[in-house]
Amino acid sequence: MRASTNRGAHFFMFFTGGAVMATEMCASRFLAPWFGTSTIVWSVLIAVVLAAMSVGYWLGGRLADRRPSWTVLYWIPAIAGALIALIPPLGGLLFARLSAGIMATPVNIIMLAFVGVVAVFVPPVLLLAMVSPFMIRLLARADNTGRTAGSLYAVSTLGSIAGTLFSTLVTIPLLGTRETLFMVSGVLILLGMIGLRKKARVMPVLLVLPLAGWLVYDGAVRQNEDVVHEEESIYQYLQVQRRSDGSTILVVNEGGAMQSIARVDDALHPASTYYESYLLLPYMTGSSEEIDVLVIGSGAGTIPHWLAVHVRPDIPGLRTDAVEIDARVTELGYQWFNTQRDDARMIISDGRTYIENTSRMYDIIITDTYSNQIYIPFHLTTVEYFTELRAHLNSGGVVAMNVNALSEDSDLIQAIGTTLCEVFPLVYIVHVSNDYNFMLIASEYPLQAPPADSMAVWNPVLEETARLFEPIFKTFDPKDGLILTDNRAPVEFLTDMMIIHEAAGRAR
Repeated sequence: MRASTNRGAHFFMFFTGGAVMATEMCASRFLAPWFGTSTIVWSVLIAVVLAAMSVGYWLGGRLADRRPSWTVLYWIPAIAGALIALIPPLGGLLFARLSAGIMATPVNIIMLAFVGVVAVFVPPVLLLAMVSPFMIRLLARADNTGRTAGSLYAVSTLGSIAGTLFSTLVTIPLLGTRETLFMVSGVLILLGMIGLRKKARVMPVLLVLPLAGWLVYDGAVRQNEDVVHEEESIYQYLQVQRRSDGSTILVVNEGGAMQSIARVDDALHPASTYYESYLLLPYMTGSSEEIDVLVIGSGAGTIPHWLAVHVRPDIPGLRTDAVEIDARVTELGYQWFNTQRDDARMIISDGRTYIENTSRMYDIIITDTYSNQIYIPFHLTTVEYFTELRAHLNSGGVVAMNVNALSEDSDLIQAIGTTLCEVFPLVYIVHVSNDYNFMLIASEYPLQAPPADSMAVWNPVLEETARLFEPIFKTFDPKDGLILTDNRAPVEFLTDMMIIHEAAGRAR
């Protein structure tokens, strides 16, 4: 084997290996605005990609034995690149009817769209998987087959590592998922052109696809006339929408619910959202002058900001720490949601990591965390997590947690509530909005809702919130719910089952 051929083969394998993983990472991000990036979505996507690669290895080996030609090999990435360039427009067409979001779209449409987009990703991945057995067939001799195969797979794997990291940490957050796909497409087509050289006269035409896509294909990923800003962070797809009433909301990934809201003049609408109910918590603790609040999952800062605007004037000693894992979400709060830098001490961290590494004590800990719009991260629902929260509570303190559920009897809320009961002697529940929001409140000491009549004197702006909150505040009744632990916490599964049952009920 000539050294130049060897170097060229390894170069070829590095970039095709990188393209496979970059395409897979883009697939997950491409699905996120409609389906999120839950474990279930990831599992199906990985399984489909592996199945496509398995078929590709088999077909590649058979084709290589029948037509062991360098020309055939170089056409493989070029065709795969052309197919990848078609993914953004085809994906947009497939998702055109998912405008209502995953929570309000019929199950059959969701399944068909998901199958469709997966099918769009299968052909290029299958083609790229054909490269490895083909290259081995062309380069290996009887006395070096093992060494050749080993070196090619090693370089391909290094390329896969590079493709994974470069796409997720650089191109997707800086350029976008669509642009990353067009970039991968262009690289693959250029690889084919370099290999074919003079035989590649038709191939430059293929470059029109990614170039045209990059220059022409624009607009919001999820079309919505209310969109004023969208971007992709390292963690998720973010979209800021401006409603007709002047309010601004943040949605992430599939858009099943809003993550943050800002209203004109910071107005409160107690019956419309659950955020207002959090403002009553300072009046339920054993402290009335100095109150330390921790908000885990602050999003764009709605809760810290409203605490500062509506509670701090009445309780000047109220101090808030706010933890948010996505730094871009925090920045969007300052840009679009009226959040002020003196509302809270902002901490960019995973909530569990922060609470396990801080020595600070709090009177109120609010945990309102959703990593994929409608999924609570499982490690923030377990006995171990709630034990950490209790260890950081001052005497008389409370823990409050928002849970999306269809009813208080749903398996999800029963599991989380029962788990809280394992750690705290007293747990309460409140249906805090007209939608699916329930607040679980835990404490070591008995609690009662702030009397609305007293609130009229203490803080009149919260009187209506208290009048709605007081009659529905009650003790949580555990009904054989699953106790969640770090070892077993099927939160995503419980959430998906709840969504499927709700969608099936609407379909009947």
